[in-house]
Amino acid sequence: MIFKKVAVLFTFVFFVFCDAGFVDNLPKCHLKDNECLRDLYESVIRDIGKHGIPDLNIPPVDPIRLTNVTVSVLNVVNITMIEGVAKGIKDCLFEKFSINITSEIGHQENTCDLTIKGHYKVDTTSSLAENLLGGMSVHGDGNGKVKIDKLHLKFDFPFYAQRRDDGEIYIKCIYDLIKYDYEFGGKVSFFADNLYVGEQEISTPIIAMLNENWRFVMSGFGQPFVDKAMEFYFRFAGYFFDNVPARYYIIDDLSPYAKP
Repeated sequence: MIFKKVAVLFTFVFFVFCDAGFVDNLPKCHLKDNECLRDLYESVIRDIGKHGIPDLNIPPVDPIRLTNVTVSVLNVVNITMIEGVAKGIKDCLFEKFSINITSEIGHQENTCDLTIKGHYKVDTTSSLAENLLGGMSVHGDGNGKVKIDKLHLKFDFPFYAQRRDDGEIYIKCIYDLIKYDYEFGGKVSFFADNLYVGEQEISTPIIAMLNENWRFVMSGFGQPFVDKAMEFYFRFAGYFFDNVPARYYIIDDLSPYAKP
């Protein structure tokens, strides 16, 4: 009984907040008005950027706090951001945003300048690397930074109009089936200290090599890093769409398209 009362109170507070706060001031768009939809999503990202919306469980998106985030490169080297931040999401240029309610496919294109920095750790996970290095391991524990200029992203995301038990209709994105492509319109630059092969500190020559050959490096090994960045981006998108009923930002009646 107490649980039910708490749940009812939470639901009441949620909708009072929605009616009087952030979502009540969202611009509303027709489904076929792509310019409006693009401006809407861009404003959501920028307005939420610094502070998030705690009442809707939407965290700040700029900077994104990173804790123990690991990327595996070719199952040979693990790079872990022990504690760091990613900046630049709120300032992305939103070039296209559209949704087709009939085919249940949306499309989005962004260009972003991103910076990730913090305390990193590197270790080898395969005997192959050590064999190539004469039995020595690659390891590091220090400060690292990656700066990406003009990362252009294209998404195709499946979605559908979902009617939930609360009677509201939401835009439900199917994140596991999202397809995306990317290209680097600017430069990628790296920094790291305390990087070793065996007992030899190699930070300076390795970083110089990475910066001189950044395009080759990213074409060969960039996919895991972009995959991880997209994981965080889609998580934010889920926070918004999963918590805000479509009627707050879509003018059209979605009832004919709604599914359980």
